[in-house]
Parts: sequence; structure tokens; C-alpha cells
Amino acid sequence: MKLIYAVVFEQTPNNYCAYIPDLPGCIATHKTWDGIQAMIKEAMVLHIEVSHEYGDPIPPPQMSVEQALEYHRSQPNDYGGYFPAPEPDYDDEPAAVLEVEVEVNLETAPTTAN
Repeated sequence: MKLIYAVVFEQTPNNYCAYIPDLPGCIATHKTWDGIQAMIKEAMVLHIEVSHEYGDPIPPPQMSVEQALEYHRSQPNDYGGYFPAPEPDYDDEPAAVLEVEVEVNLETAPTTAN
């Protein structure tokens, strides 16, 4: 099964981080841009497979890129504030949101032993 989720990516002073608003708890960090892209795909697949293994429903992709960015801006940041909307004179968006596609085979995902 192919799934496409909107993923929020951020660059912090020490690394990159990413999360999927439609998959609560699915996050990843890495020191490089290429690394974070690979890590979040792996996290997505594992999150979906483990949810399926335990009989939890798989949240369908619902947020568009624009909705995910608005969601991100509405969340408090580590400094007690909120992520600002970008200034029109600057290309200094604190986050990027991209659609990321993963392939998950739930038929061969491990199942819980009874």
C-alpha cells in the first residue's frame, strides 16, 4: 500500500527534525538533510506497521501541505512562543512541509503472537 503524508521538516541549530501531524508520535532527527529524509521514511513505515501489528487503525493521510504548515505554526515552540508566519521580505520560513510517499506491505508486517 502506498501512502503519502505531509511531513514537517525543521532545521535546528544542531540538526534537522521531522514529524507527521497525521501520525501523532512519529518523529525523527538527523544531522543532515539527506539523513532526515531517510529517517522519517523509516519512522513512518515502522509507525504504520507497529500500529497495524497491535490492531490500531492506521490514520489516513488527511492534511495538505498547507494545512500541515498552518498546524505547525499553531504549535508552541521550545521557547514558549509560536512559530511565526514568514515575513514577505524574507525567505526565512522556519519549517518546510513536503509530501513524502512510503510503501507499506501490511500483509507481511509482523503480527503479535497470541
